[in-house]
Amino acid sequence: MQPTSSMNKEFLKKWQMGLQIFRPSIDNTSVSERKRAIKLSADVAMASLRKGTTCWSRALIQKTASEDNFLVRQMLSGIKEETLINKKLPKVMCHRKIVRRSKKILMRRKSRSAMEEVAAKAKKLVKRKTQGLRNAVPGGEFMSNNVLLIQETLDYIVSLQTQVNVMRSIVDAAAAGIER
Repeated sequence: MQPTSSMNKEFLKKWQMGLQIFRPSIDNTSVSERKRAIKLSADVAMASLRKGTTCWSRALIQKTASEDNFLVRQMLSGIKEETLINKKLPKVMCHRKIVRRSKKILMRRKSRSAMEEVAAKAKKLVKRKTQGLRNAVPGGEFMSNNVLLIQETLDYIVSLQTQVNVMRSIVDAAAAGIER
């Protein structure tokens, strides 16, 4: 799943708006403060593309709102920040019959002790991998549903790809301007 050119354009537009908001305060600051301003504006621009429809975008908005509320209000123009932050997670149904049936089949195929050992190893591996995802995706620590976590992760990856594509094109354009 690749980000579309319209996503790239919208991200660039929102990101420029965020940088313009920071512009008066950035001129006489240190490199670390400039880096923070660029990161904050990029995060809000990325989250505003999703308009709060995903958990990670609401988590980024909430985190940024606690750091710089003015930036969030300016960049989210038209979207109510409070409704984004307080929105509930959607529930995803689990098909218990399928799970029970597959467990019964596995129980018939293997002995009980070997089955328990394999299941314990698999659960441990899955738990470790999902914890890694929860730590990587903003707001992931609040998602108890693994299916929702994977959906959010995929959406977050597409948004990060958009961010990288836009930043790469800006660097390429700047490099082309220097070569002239």
